[in-house]
Amino acid sequence: MAETARWSNRTERLHRDPEMHQLVYGHWFRADAPVSHLQRTVLLQRQLGTPSSIVRITGTAALKLLNLPDGDHYKWANRIFAHPEPPRGGELRHHQKRVHQLSWDGDRRRTSLDDVKLTKSYGLNSFQGPWESVLVHPIEALVVAAPMMDRWSITAALDAMLCSDRLKRVGASDPEVFTVESIREALALLPPASRAVREVHRALADIQYPTWSAMETLTRMLALACGIPRPIMNFRVETPKGHSILDSAWPEHMTAVEFNGRDHSQDHATYKDEMYRNEVLRDLGWKLRIVSFDDLRVMGRLAEWLTWLGGHLGVEPDLSRVIGRTIEPFEPW
Repeated sequence: MAETARWSNRTERLHRDPEMHQLVYGHWFRADAPVSHLQRTVLLQRQLGTPSSIVRITGTAALKLLNLPDGDHYKWANRIFAHPEPPRGGELRHHQKRVHQLSWDGDRRRTSLDDVKLTKSYGLNSFQGPWESVLVHPIEALVVAAPMMDRWSITAALDAMLCSDRLKRVGASDPEVFTVESIREALALLPPASRAVREVHRALADIQYPTWSAMETLTRMLALACGIPRPIMNFRVETPKGHSILDSAWPEHMTAVEFNGRDHSQDHATYKDEMYRNEVLRDLGWKLRIVSFDDLRVMGRLAEWLTWLGGHLGVEPDLSRVIGRTIEPFEPW
């Protein structure tokens, strides 16, 4: 990445070169193909930083680069949970695909780029991201993104934070270990009257360790909202054929619910191995229910597996939040 003059070429010739890409006016970089949204965010972070003003990546982009859930907006889920709609939920997809959200700390920074949102940082520690990027603290990123995220989705990000062992603070030799207490300590450094900070505090009440994916969080919270007892998450079961990890398990009833996402259909070898391990569990007396995304959002199918689950646990689920709901159009995740 360098200024136009450093490439020893005229601007019009650089425009014609398919390997040259303009980052901002007067600055170009060479790449075999157009960079992704996240890669351009990293390049902009480097470009806009100065010795007197630290520029870091924040919001949904920082969550994505930290390999944390960066948000989903499902109105049907909010109604079941009786959660308020996020004030800027309609902006989430646009931010994830089009907006480069950065923060400055030190001297004030400005930019005229329409797709760059540059705001004052809260000043928490910096973290390392891919491609030598510098990110804000994950709690700061979550608070910035929170006005666009459903509460359950904020909980999913917090769940993932507790399970992550690869979040490395700039200047630290070992990955940061997040606990509920350390998350509360980070939140205490942010404006207590902020609606976003309060919403993250509310979402923190619903976390459960260890939960490894956003859909595991959503599945668990849907079951709890309908009166199902709290499961053990990612429960390990030893079998004569090895071990299995069950997403949501009630071991005393030998009952479990497994969420199968997109990766299960794309990785056939892993999928076939998992199906075999499931049959081993069933032979040992475990009752397994495999659910997909439509089993969460299609209310009739949601009611079916909740009724199945309640029957095996000896409880009657409260389906009043589910019955009569309609299916809404959605953007495939």
